[in-house]
Amino acid sequence: MRHRIFGKQLGRTHNQRQALIREQVRSIFTYGHISTTEAKAKFIQPVIEKLSHQIISSAGLSTNRLLFTYLQDRHLVSKIVSAFSPVFVGQLANFTKMTRIKHRQGDNALIARLEFIKLYQLEAPKIEPKKVAKETKKIPQKPVKKVKTKTS
Repeated sequence: MRHRIFGKQLGRTHNQRQALIREQVRSIFTYGHISTTEAKAKFIQPVIEKLSHQIISSAGLSTNRLLFTYLQDRHLVSKIVSAFSPVFVGQLANFTKMTRIKHRQGDNALIARLEFIKLYQLEAPKIEPKKVAKETKKIPQKPVKKVKTKTS
């Protein structure tokens, strides 16, 4: 009997599931979509919805810390919060959609694409122009003397 057993195990230990969740969440917030098996997509979707709701409803230090537990990069957290909030302003639910794509050839697993309903763009990394090497001092060359030749 399955009394008091909650959630899917996905054939992994607790630590492996936590790592899977972190990596999937990081990928979807970075790229806007992921393609994975339907079981993993259904497992990850509520986590993404809760984080998205938290970003929209109360952006602050607690939200940044909550996102940091999944993303492990504070610069990425600040970029996501600043890019995500204006796009989904006023929306408190239904941030993601799941589309069934195909069956995987090896094991016939159903592959699904999990993506945000609206596209948002993270700020492109600023590429600094390459610094030009300092010009070396040119040693002035001695002027070449012209030799006059007598021509008849």
